[in-house]
Order: sequence, then C-alpha cells, then structure tokens
Amino acid sequence: MIKYCYFNGEIINLNKAVLPVYDLGIVRGYGAFDWFRTYNGKIFHIKEHYARFKNSLKEIGLRLDLSFQDFEKNCYELMKLNKMKESSFRILMTGGSMIDGLLSTKPNLFILIEPTIDPTPVALEKGIKIITSEYMRPFPLSKSTCYLEAVRLEPAKRKAGASEILFLKDKKLYEFSTSNIFIIKKGIFYTPKNNVLRGITRKVVIDLLNKNKFKVIEKDISEKELFTADEIFLTATNKRVLPVIKIDNQKTGNGRVGNLTKQLQKIFDSYILNY
Repeated sequence: MIKYCYFNGEIINLNKAVLPVYDLGIVRGYGAFDWFRTYNGKIFHIKEHYARFKNSLKEIGLRLDLSFQDFEKNCYELMKLNKMKESSFRILMTGGSMIDGLLSTKPNLFILIEPTIDPTPVALEKGIKIITSEYMRPFPLSKSTCYLEAVRLEPAKRKAGASEILFLKDKKLYEFSTSNIFIIKKGIFYTPKNNVLRGITRKVVIDLLNKNKFKVIEKDISEKELFTADEIFLTATNKRVLPVIKIDNQKTGNGRVGNLTKQLQKIFDSYILNY
C-alpha cells in the first residue's frame, strides 16, 4: 500500500497531500507532469525525464526549482519508504492558487509513486488495435495536464476494444494519446518529427535502431503512409515496443506482428534487461 509522496519540499503521508480548490491546475487545467519508471530497481533515464519535465514547465510558463540531485534522492527515498522494488513515478506541478481568475501564486509540486504497469504478454506478442481521432495536442512539446481528448474518448476506445488513440490532423499523423508512433515501410523506420512530444522511450528506440544499423527517419508522415505501412508500433514508458495490427477497422500490413518489430522488441528487451 502506498503511504508516502513528495509534496512542496518534503515527503509526507499521501493522505495529507491536498490542493486548494482554486488551484489553477483544477479550475484552469494549468500544469505539467512527467511519468517514468524503474527497471531492475533503477530509474530509467532519470536525467532525461527531469530535463523534459523542466522543458514542459518552461513551455507553459512555469519553473522547477527542485535540483536534479534532490529530485533523484526523493524518488529513491519514496521507493524505500513505500517498500517498492519496482515502481513508476509521476512528477506533477500545478499553477497554484489563482489570482483574478488566471494569475497564479506559488505552484504546487508533487512526486507520486505508483505500481508499474506493463503490457500483457499477449499484447506484446500478438499486437493491439487502435482508434483514430482528428486532433493535435496544444503545446505538443509540453507534457501538460490537458488530456481532455484522451479522457473524452476513453469510453469509445474501450467499446472498440482498442488500446490507444492515434491523433491525426489535416491528413498528417502525430502521436498517440500517451505514446509515440513508428511505421515501417520497405525496411525503413519512420516516426513523426514535428508537433509531437519527444518521448524518452522514442529516443531510446531511435538510438537502438541507429546502433543496430537500421535506417530510421524523422519526418512528417501522411495519413496515406500510415494506412499503407508494412508494420506499425508504438513506444512509451509503460508500453515498451508495442505492435499495432489494426487501425479502426482496417488491418495493418498483413494483420500480424511484423518481423522487424519483433527484432526491435528483442533489442529493446535486452537493453532494459541490462540497464
């Protein structure tokens, strides 16, 4: 049972970490977060997640005063106090109590610890279905707390038996609601370059592809390229390399997990095993 979290400079009982009802994070949806996890008891690319969180805050006009050293120390202390060998973390900053409806005072900062959630073996081996939505996230370089479209479509996603929502806009694809996308065509890996969140796992996968002599290109990808791709997969902290075999009601490729995606899964699994 999780008992402790970090809140505004100290580790306290989770039940005592509360926000005022007029916090801008509540009344205006003003805030940003990052989400990361451990492998083998070690936080995965913690420096990169810290840097991305700082950048997310900068994009929306907030600032992080917590040093990296204190950030890292508090994360591991939470693992110890909550007796968790493996865990996920959510670092979150809200705008603080509002002034005159829009201006904020002192922001509120949380570090929350949660159990890890991995894709099922069936999903990793057999692939998943996704649905699409005509949408592009505002402030795509910031991992803001504005997940309205994902929350709004969650019932439709579940009804369709899908695992993710892919955002398309003006015949271009961007990203999933909580993941990045890659497509493979004629042996070449492609992933959207512009107006998407720079996923940490996305970057790890690009580096692994380059290291293993695969060709990977970051570029704008059209909707037509999506639906004619040979293979598709997504990447995310809690999803690893997850194959996509169906978009809405259309199969991707031959409707099975492709060989290149399988190769990449093995490469990625080996990487995290030895991280």
